[in-house]
Amino acid sequence: MKKSAVLLMVVSLVCVSNAATVWNPAANGIYPPDVGDWGDAANWTNGVPVTDGDSKSVFNVTDAAEAQVAGTFDAGQLVQGDGGPGGVIRVLDGGILNTRTDGWSSIGWNNVANLIVESGGTFNFGNHAWIGFNPGAAGTVDVYGTVTVAQMFGLGWNGGDGFVNVYSGGLLALSNIHGDGETSIKQNSLLNIMGTGIVTLPGNFMGVIGNYADNGLIAGNGILGNVEATYDSDLDLTSVTAIPEPTTLALLGLGAVGLLRKKKTR
Repeated sequence: MKKSAVLLMVVSLVCVSNAATVWNPAANGIYPPDVGDWGDAANWTNGVPVTDGDSKSVFNVTDAAEAQVAGTFDAGQLVQGDGGPGGVIRVLDGGILNTRTDGWSSIGWNNVANLIVESGGTFNFGNHAWIGFNPGAAGTVDVYGTVTVAQMFGLGWNGGDGFVNVYSGGLLALSNIHGDGETSIKQNSLLNIMGTGIVTLPGNFMGVIGNYADNGLIAGNGILGNVEATYDSDLDLTSVTAIPEPTTLALLGLGAVGLLRKKKTR
């Protein structure tokens, strides 16, 4: 009887260590406009997320303070906006946040959510990245630093609204998108590249990017379709950037304009 009780206690402890943990800094006395430290265990219902196969970081508490990532952390499976508002996650300069490699993560699962990756910050989706997944979701990712996606990328995949803004100096490094020009970015969702922001894909995706741009699903500087894709055969890499606004082109001069036109024909 005692052995059974001990075994039950051990199993219970293992289950707790792998359970989901919810961001709730109010329990730690932190309320907006104050912000919470991702690495402070007291800001979570079950401690700081870990790398266990069943670990899950959940954001669904109304009016929760912003979560700030200042060090290097593993989020497990991150689900922001799951049954309640997802609030804001902000990866600071020097901060790194990684999600699991064996399962998808979502910014805006069925509710509102915002991920901000500041200049010098890094967010790595270890698997699929679903932005604004289900109906009722509005997920937004603002990229000033670096965001990488190891598997498929989807905006508004299952009826939600997904928005990604890649600002000057920002990099969105994708691994793949669907080639039909409408599946990876759905209507009512948008990938917007601003200034010197850049999106990359391994392989030649020039035609695919053209399809999404023609369908009004990729914008440059807020203008639908105002992007160009270039393919570097040496690197086997497609790069997508915003076409500079007319005032910027005028400052660049005729030589730069000719170079831009040459790039577009590649």
